[in-house]
Amino acid sequence: MQVDVIIAAYERAELLIEAAQSVLTQTHTDLNLIIVDDASPQPLAERVLIADRRMRFVRLEKNRGPGGARNAGVSAGRAPLVAFLDSDDLWRETKLEKQVRQFSAEPSLQWTHSNEEWQRHGVVVTQRAEHRKQGGSFLERAFGRCLIANSAVVFRRGFYEKHRGFNAHFPVCSDFELWLRMLADAPIGFLEETLVVKRAGDWPQVSSTPETDRYRVLALHRFYRDRRKAGLALSAAEALLDEAIYKCQILVKGAQKYQRPEAARRYQAWLTLLTARRTRPIR
Repeated sequence: MQVDVIIAAYERAELLIEAAQSVLTQTHTDLNLIIVDDASPQPLAERVLIADRRMRFVRLEKNRGPGGARNAGVSAGRAPLVAFLDSDDLWRETKLEKQVRQFSAEPSLQWTHSNEEWQRHGVVVTQRAEHRKQGGSFLERAFGRCLIANSAVVFRRGFYEKHRGFNAHFPVCSDFELWLRMLADAPIGFLEETLVVKRAGDWPQVSSTPETDRYRVLALHRFYRDRRKAGLALSAAEALLDEAIYKCQILVKGAQKYQRPEAARRYQAWLTLLTARRTRPIR
């Protein structure tokens, strides 16, 4: 079963080379590697010089952010399975082989992921219990944090297209937003094995931006708005609003602490709206 592997990248050519090599040395060889250059000042194709007919570049003339760039990569391929790898992460060599085997064994499986190892400056970092990965349906647990690593997930193309991919209007947390929609639709498969290395170092990372909580609140509110009339369970609706309120309180305190009155007013308005929805009957 063929897999389109999408790496969305902006600069960081040296890390990208290592990520690409971890794809091209997979034991499952029936793959296409599509590197989406998200408008890097100097084209990445001029700096990532790897000779492999399975690899090609898609260059965007305008920066679209992680979600938009990944969507462009998916549109450029047509394999029945789609996988993503962040440009600073690595795959273990048997990752795709084991995940493709899952899809072959379970025709109804729509998506799957695996465990990952965290490294900072090359040193393994212990993950806290709340970051524990799992399979199945765990929507309420997913309201609190992103529990599916972008670099670990593989989808059937039709499932990805059904959900219209990432929301390109989210400069951060577009994965968190998409996973909520997908978890509400279908359980996710899971492999206990550590098949991904998530790396952090001196380079900037989207996940470390102070905007993270803001966009998670927006994702939660959007999900609540779209799902409450479609039969979102009462317990899930209450858990979602509780989490959104908690994150909004953090945003308000942060804006006040750093003397950002306009942001504080905006987040307070969000908090008032969410609290009102939480304290009246949810239908």
